[in-house]
Amino acid sequence: MKNNEGNLKRRALVLAVATALAAIASPEAGATQSCANWMTADCTVQQGEVLSGAGTGVHVGGTVGTLTNSGSISGGYYGVFNPSSGVVGAINNNVGGIIDTDCIGGCEAVHNDGTLGTLTNSGTISAGQNGSHSIYNDGTITSVTNGVGGTIGSIGGTIGGSAEIYNVGRWLDTLTNIGTLTNIGTPTNIGTLTNFGTISGANGGISNCGGGNVGSANIGTLINSGTIRGYNTGIMNNGGTIGTVTNSGTISGAGNFGGGIRNDGTIASLTNNSGGVISGIAGINNSFGTIGTLTNNSGGVISGVGAGISNSFGTIGTLINSGTISGTGSAGKGIDNGSTITSLTNNSGGTIRGITAIYNGSIIGTITNSGVIAGNIVNASVRGLTINGGAAGIFGTLTGYNGSIGTIYSDHVVFGSGNLVLNDHVNAISTVQNIGATLQVNTPVTITGNYSQGAGASLLIGVGSGAVVTGWPTDSGYGRLVVSGDATIAAGSSVSLKSQGYAFANGQRYVVVDAAGTGTYNADSLHYSADGFKVSGQSVYFGNHTDLVLTVGGLSTPASPATNPNAIASLAGLARYTGLDPALLNLFNASLALTGGPAAAANHAGVQLGPIQSASQGKAAAAATFGTLDIVSAHSTQMNQTLAASQTGVATGESALGWGAWGQAFGGHVGQGAVDQVPGYGANYGGLLLGADRALGDRWRAGGAFSYSNTSVDGQDAAAGDTTGVNAYGLIAYASYSGSPWYLNMSGGVVQQQYNSRRVISFPGFSGVANGRFSGQQYVVSTEFGYPLALNVATLTPLAGLTYSRLHQNAFTETGGNGAALSVGATNGTSVRSSLGVKLEKSVATAYGELVPSLRLQWTHEYDHTRVVTGASYAADPTGQTAFTTVGATPVSDLMQLSLAVTLLRSNTMSLIGRYDLQAGSQFLSQTGSLQLRQLF
Repeated sequence: MKNNEGNLKRRALVLAVATALAAIASPEAGATQSCANWMTADCTVQQGEVLSGAGTGVHVGGTVGTLTNSGSISGGYYGVFNPSSGVVGAINNNVGGIIDTDCIGGCEAVHNDGTLGTLTNSGTISAGQNGSHSIYNDGTITSVTNGVGGTIGSIGGTIGGSAEIYNVGRWLDTLTNIGTLTNIGTPTNIGTLTNFGTISGANGGISNCGGGNVGSANIGTLINSGTIRGYNTGIMNNGGTIGTVTNSGTISGAGNFGGGIRNDGTIASLTNNSGGVISGIAGINNSFGTIGTLTNNSGGVISGVGAGISNSFGTIGTLINSGTISGTGSAGKGIDNGSTITSLTNNSGGTIRGITAIYNGSIIGTITNSGVIAGNIVNASVRGLTINGGAAGIFGTLTGYNGSIGTIYSDHVVFGSGNLVLNDHVNAISTVQNIGATLQVNTPVTITGNYSQGAGASLLIGVGSGAVVTGWPTDSGYGRLVVSGDATIAAGSSVSLKSQGYAFANGQRYVVVDAAGTGTYNADSLHYSADGFKVSGQSVYFGNHTDLVLTVGGLSTPASPATNPNAIASLAGLARYTGLDPALLNLFNASLALTGGPAAAANHAGVQLGPIQSASQGKAAAAATFGTLDIVSAHSTQMNQTLAASQTGVATGESALGWGAWGQAFGGHVGQGAVDQVPGYGANYGGLLLGADRALGDRWRAGGAFSYSNTSVDGQDAAAGDTTGVNAYGLIAYASYSGSPWYLNMSGGVVQQQYNSRRVISFPGFSGVANGRFSGQQYVVSTEFGYPLALNVATLTPLAGLTYSRLHQNAFTETGGNGAALSVGATNGTSVRSSLGVKLEKSVATAYGELVPSLRLQWTHEYDHTRVVTGASYAADPTGQTAFTTVGATPVSDLMQLSLAVTLLRSNTMSLIGRYDLQAGSQFLSQTGSLQLRQLF
């Protein structure tokens, strides 16, 4: 204010000097002589003319018409001077026209103390430096229009914070800027200020400052569609009054204590329309002022590095946002209130964002949010915080900055009405009250304090597509209130589930409120729903917590679309589960989602949920066992030939010595396709036989053998990915009797088997791998009768045999499985086989020894067609309520067997035998190769 007083005194002195000089002023050659002392009519300065005076270029001496300038008008103190007695109809400064003064301090290009109708500028109006003004009004101006290309401002740019339009007069009715204008200054009394161009200033683009000795400062209406900027403040209203500010352009200021708009006076209404940007350290800094209504419409942006809107010590009556209000700095606040905001409404489409979206240190009314408030909400006042949501199906969102989960800090929080998505934790010293709002939570939200929900309120739980729903507090993928204190839900209140891509199914369970303190849920008196499904609720204790658990469809068992008998059994067992094991409940819920899908998906999942087929494992392991029996039988036949030769003199290359030792390595593959909807398998096996025998008289020879085999079984079809490894150790006793010419082979053995299984379960919503370790025993006896017939060139032997075996697999419990592990009962399977065939062989002498090739064809028939039954239950269910049974494939009834062998007799005591066996039946194929070395002693 002292600077303003100095300026006024200085101007009074300048005015006196300028008046005196005006009397002796002489225009330069070519100028219009009558314009220097303009007394009447119109005045015109043509292009190229220069009108210059030591004090004043043009001095008005009465009531005149229009000054039209296309040349240059300048003065030592004033370009154009209109005293208090003067009346000027209009001043038109055309394109190329210049009105200026070049003194330093207290000079004006246009100085009006009288009455001026209109001032229209399309050229340049410029004052000197340091306290000079381009237009100075201490009288009345009807309108000032700065047109396209027009410049009102200091030559050389912005100098020293001077106001280029300085209005201390009675009134400036209308100011319109389409060109470039530097600094509208203190104090200002303007009816309507409209800017389509650029208004800029060293301190503020527009400074409306009143009070003290400078008088009042008033702007009725300020409309900006262009740019208003200041080094410190775009618009500074300090002690002044502005009726209406409407912005659809840019208003900016970079000063630490300024902003786009700084208000320390009164603004009745401030509106930022679509396309409007108000920015600075604070977009709007209502430091000590009053703003009646502040509206940021859709498409409008109010932003600041420190705060979008800062209300330090002022008052904002109504704040309505449909655009964006943001604090962009690392500690930026969307709205920073240290005083009073009576009401705050964030409409649909509106966003208030910042690390702290809203900070309140004093008084803030109800926050009504139908848009997005992104960032922490901090209420440092002792007064509680009330937040309402959207209406008519519109949800407002409370969330963290940049998509994270935010936090609401307040002693007391009330959700009053409307619809809100809560993605903020709430840190309340006392209580969070949901009086009548619909509160949707899509992720676990922590409430530090107590939670209370009224009868007219609703809690809506969002369930995502990948949700893990086991009915335990460790669930993920859906919303939940985690309350550190007590939780109370009044009777008549609503709790609902809302799918966000998740398929609801009967029996699924959700923990929707988890209270560390006392949970008073009135579970039997609440209203539940889940997108068309029936829902029930119950209060459940987990450790020291009391939880509200919702169950979709109650405890009813859903109907499975599966058609595979084993799949039906495993899914039905699972559907009976009513326990609380989290992993098994997760599997339970995932399987329930299959009820709405195709039968193929349910069959696939159900088969995987069943135990690895014992029959398949047993058959694969038995293939190695039966292979060893065939080898032993072939060895016994060879011994019979030796005994027969010793009795008949037929040359075999061997003698019936007392002892014989032999070893044989073998390997093969067995595979079976899907039978009876039981998945097929493929297996590779290999092993070793070591045996010894001796002659017991002339017709008997007996011995024993040790066998080892390793079998690797791979599941197929729905069981693809399942694997089983079997290590088998066997002891076999065998004997042969040589008649004339017939023979009889007999063998029996026991095999100990060790199984290691890996079962893969994978279907939408679930995956797991279950591992098993168990043992088994196989017992087998076999006999074969042969009657060799000597032909002219070969020997033909009709064959008949009978084999019995029994396989027992012990019970075991799988590990792992993510809830799908099973407790599997013991299984038993038997086999009774007969075989009929012929063998053709011929002895050929070679340089390496006697070579005996042979061919054997045989038909094998299975008499026991019983399917192996396996009982199982889910391992996490100790009650056995999930028990179910599965059945294996029907044994193959008929097999055709082809055996090719070559025996090389190197001497009377040593032989080498190579052998290939092929078995084929319906969906079954087995191949075995072996090599035997035998030595007699």
